[in-house]
Amino acid sequence: MIQTTRFVISVLLGLTVFRLGAADLSLKTTAKEPPKELAESIRARLQPSAIQLFSGEKPVYEIWLASELPVLSKPASVVKALESVKQATLLGAVVVGDSLRDYRDDEISPGVYTMRFAFQPQDGNHLGTSEFTYYAVLVASKNDTAPDAIPDYKKLVKASSKGRSNDHPIILSLRPSSVEADDVPKLNEPASDHKSVQVRIPGIVAGIGEKVNITFELVYQGTGKK
Repeated sequence: MIQTTRFVISVLLGLTVFRLGAADLSLKTTAKEPPKELAESIRARLQPSAIQLFSGEKPVYEIWLASELPVLSKPASVVKALESVKQATLLGAVVVGDSLRDYRDDEISPGVYTMRFAFQPQDGNHLGTSEFTYYAVLVASKNDTAPDAIPDYKKLVKASSKGRSNDHPIILSLRPSSVEADDVPKLNEPASDHKSVQVRIPGIVAGIGEKVNITFELVYQGTGKK
């Protein structure tokens, strides 16, 4: 029981940390089809352009966002946009171009991943570990075969951790945006020692079809609280 609790705490503690050295990343958006390694039904849900984060001339991250995001309700404000997203919803896909390190200093192997939304469980085990409770969970493309293949949090954690030596899933921190900026995607520093890319995905409210914007920060550098 103690080991299980420690596992959950360590999995959801924090923000992903990348050992990128002192140089800042640069951002570029380019027309590019999603990777062939993804299931065709997932590729069909993604935008035909990539958000690329470069370290020098080398792409560290390539991100394809979902073309449209189903949300449970109309967000009350831009700050509350992520509260409308359902657990395990497909946010997009990511290509990791180099070996990176996460919060636990575990390796994130180069490869192609889907990116799905997750809330941190409110079970009393994670108080004070992070400012916000929103995460993007990366799943190796071979373990995520369709947009609706992973319907809930439990299966999401299992799919992300599958085949990893320590059984821990890969988590990126998400933060709400304070303003509905027009010039997204863009690099940002939303908090001390945190660096992110601010992005926006068109959303549609389930049942009524109303279109909304889901704007948020995808953190690529930062640390959580222990």
